[in-house]
Amino acid sequence: MQLRALDPHAPEADRWYAAFRAGSVAGREEPTVASAESTLTSLRTTAGNTNLNRQAYGAWDGDECLGGVIVNLPRTANAHTTEFELAVAPQHRRRGAGTALYEAGLTLARAHGRRVVSTELHVPLTQSLAEHTGGRFALARGFDSKLTESRYLLGLPAEPVATDVPTGYQLHAWIGPVAAESAADFAAMCTLMEQDVPIGERDHEPAVVTAAQVLRSDERLATAGWGLVTTLLRAPDGTPAGYTRLFVNSDRLHAQQDDTFVLRAHRGRRLGAVLKSANLAQLAARFPGVRHLHSWTADDNDAMIATNRRFGFRPVETLHIMEGPVRQS
Repeated sequence: MQLRALDPHAPEADRWYAAFRAGSVAGREEPTVASAESTLTSLRTTAGNTNLNRQAYGAWDGDECLGGVIVNLPRTANAHTTEFELAVAPQHRRRGAGTALYEAGLTLARAHGRRVVSTELHVPLTQSLAEHTGGRFALARGFDSKLTESRYLLGLPAEPVATDVPTGYQLHAWIGPVAAESAADFAAMCTLMEQDVPIGERDHEPAVVTAAQVLRSDERLATAGWGLVTTLLRAPDGTPAGYTRLFVNSDRLHAQQDDTFVLRAHRGRRLGAVLKSANLAQLAARFPGVRHLHSWTADDNDAMIATNRRFGFRPVETLHIMEGPVRQS
């Protein structure tokens, strides 16, 4: 077995992605995984990403890729951390590929002065963390589960949910990147969302999002093939009161619920449901081929769980956000 850094421009990148995807989707119900186009475009353009440095490695047996790891290194907020996305194709497991990829990621993390490594594990509802292959791997290396969320799945098309916009509030919806004139308001809402979202016991500081970051991030996502579906809610005085956003995979079959956020001063009016309903209508109109909508909600977020169930979402797996130390060699 040979381990080497991935050149995302090389012809072998497609074989790397195939193995990485196979490991990422194994044993999961209708999983959503970034496409080859989105993943490789992100890796190819990492030099221009001001928020995140993304590097990848592959484990190879001759011309056959066994699995891969993406090492995400934040450039600004939480620059003491790194995140691993590690996956080995099921037929190639128990050959040491996962360990080799993990050690390569640690070497890179140490070189960049990181002290905390995190990863996400997707565990079926029928398994505990200790019973799950990835869970055992992480626990054996000193990781702990710091936050759990449930992934909820909604089959599309779905019956619309009737919601009335309260008097005085206005919805502003769009497809694609945020417009420059709305970027500052949108960035302010994203910053408040960062401060409000549960982080459990993670070693994580909420990021401050700027208008320039919003514009650059949206441009990168669109270039990588993602569809962006957004609805912003304005209060009677014209100030932003909430927003919601969906990312549509480049396969146009899966969509992912990103943030849904309502300012505390405006809660208690079912505005989260209003936002979701408006955005789902946009999704159906502009991306009618989408068949699976995914949403992640912290297990103690009773209000959003109730909203998800109202729309027909059902839980399918548990997301564990794991953290461990970057061991020194």
